[in-house]
Amino acid sequence: MRSTVAIAMSLLGSLSLAQEARAPLTTGGPATFRRLSEVQYVTAIKDVFGADIKVPGRFEPSLREEGLLAIGDSKVVVSSSGLEQYELRAREIAAQVLAESKRSSLPCAPAAPTFDKACAEQVIAKYGRLLFRRPLADDEMNATLKLASASAERSGDFYKGLQSGLARLLVSPNFIFRVERSEPDPETKDALRLDDYSLATRISFLLWNAPPDAALLDAAGNGALRKPGGLEREIDRMIGSPRFEQGVRGFFADMFAYDQFDGLSKDQSIYPKFTSQLAKDAQEQSLRTIVDLLVTNKGDYRDLFTTKKTFINRNLGSLYKIPVDATAFDNWIPYTFAPNDPRAGILSLAAFLMLDPTHEGRSSPTIRGKTVRELFLCHKVPAPPPDVNFDLVQNTHNAIYKTARDRLTAHRENPTCAGCHAVMDPIGLGMENYDGIGQYRTHENGAPINSSGDFESKPYKNLIELQKILRDNPSTTNCVAERVFAYGVGRKSGANERQWLSYLRKEFADDRYVFASLMRTVATSQAFRAVAKTSSPAT
Repeated sequence: MRSTVAIAMSLLGSLSLAQEARAPLTTGGPATFRRLSEVQYVTAIKDVFGADIKVPGRFEPSLREEGLLAIGDSKVVVSSSGLEQYELRAREIAAQVLAESKRSSLPCAPAAPTFDKACAEQVIAKYGRLLFRRPLADDEMNATLKLASASAERSGDFYKGLQSGLARLLVSPNFIFRVERSEPDPETKDALRLDDYSLATRISFLLWNAPPDAALLDAAGNGALRKPGGLEREIDRMIGSPRFEQGVRGFFADMFAYDQFDGLSKDQSIYPKFTSQLAKDAQEQSLRTIVDLLVTNKGDYRDLFTTKKTFINRNLGSLYKIPVDATAFDNWIPYTFAPNDPRAGILSLAAFLMLDPTHEGRSSPTIRGKTVRELFLCHKVPAPPPDVNFDLVQNTHNAIYKTARDRLTAHRENPTCAGCHAVMDPIGLGMENYDGIGQYRTHENGAPINSSGDFESKPYKNLIELQKILRDNPSTTNCVAERVFAYGVGRKSGANERQWLSYLRKEFADDRYVFASLMRTVATSQAFRAVAKTSSPAT
């Protein structure tokens, strides 16, 4: 008798085949060449060599394109100083991996003190496959062994030689970049698709924000990803893994632009509670809230904008004026805001409210509104004209225009400013009860704050009501669906993919906006692995 798990897996596989049969076909886009982010690099090193390996040096900044670092990663280059950092880092990591205390984890011990080619080949093959996310080609293996042999002969030490070979792998573009390769698609005439290892890599970074593990590489190597149900089994295994949380964190940290927390500062004379630790705690609170709703409880994505459930520690308790037991100073505890508390939804949490690196001393309704439009709704907001005078808006000590609403109303009298501000300011003004680090307030400069407004002809009195409107707006779910696809393929979607995206949005709705289902639909789709014919295989 078949087990319940086996039956469920069979049904999921049948469902995926049915979904793919009715999904619009696309010709795809180019295979990409993406630099690993700092998080991805560090994760790869610890996955391959162990959590105790220290990753030294600085990383060059990422580039945000079309709303995502995942797209910008395909546009960045490595400068000469950046290459020097990679080389220094590679040597230091290789030295740690081959330190005497770590050698017992190697697949073999040398038969000779200087150089043992067979053992060296085992070590290079093992780590090379994990680092390059595919087996090494013969020329890559031979070149690495030649370097290791020469270094071992010079030093008289097998492990010194092996260290040189391993450092070569670590500084290779095949590790530092995700190099995608394409091949003819036997199922579609004159079409291309990702090869198995490139597909495995794309899937793994989408679901785990990390390189493929040995099991996924095995599935790519033995052809299991192309067999009926094989791809779905691997994707379901990965979504069911605790590491899926890591992938969800990675996606939302990118979509919500949490890279801006790096170096975030606030005027201490205005915000004495602000510290770099508070900024880290705010980011962590937001990510914990996201994971709890979307992964742990498999909730509706739209509920991120209305949920009262979150997590706090003592640091955030002070900010929110919530008493937290002293024992929770370094611990996170589940917390549900009271029904009458002015907080609910992700936009009322400190992470969003303080994330305005251009204004250290005040909140900016315009920037907050622009951020919601661009990051949460995928609406394009034009850049301001180059000659706009912002003095009136920025003067928080103006005796006549005491509140941000007053100053922005006067500023909009300039006809060149009115159009853009009309789409940004109402949203941001709905958040003016929260200052530049997220503390709740009712007055500014002694004047009462009016946080009412309307969004697409729907009125609201405050941020809580505004978020309820955003929750039910189609742009909210359409945006996250489009972002997941762009994040996974590393590029903006093309005109040939419009029907596919329309299908994806409908599937997301039919799945009740469960985020894991959205990720699964993307990962199992033909659109995710298709490569445009004009794109030649990477070399």
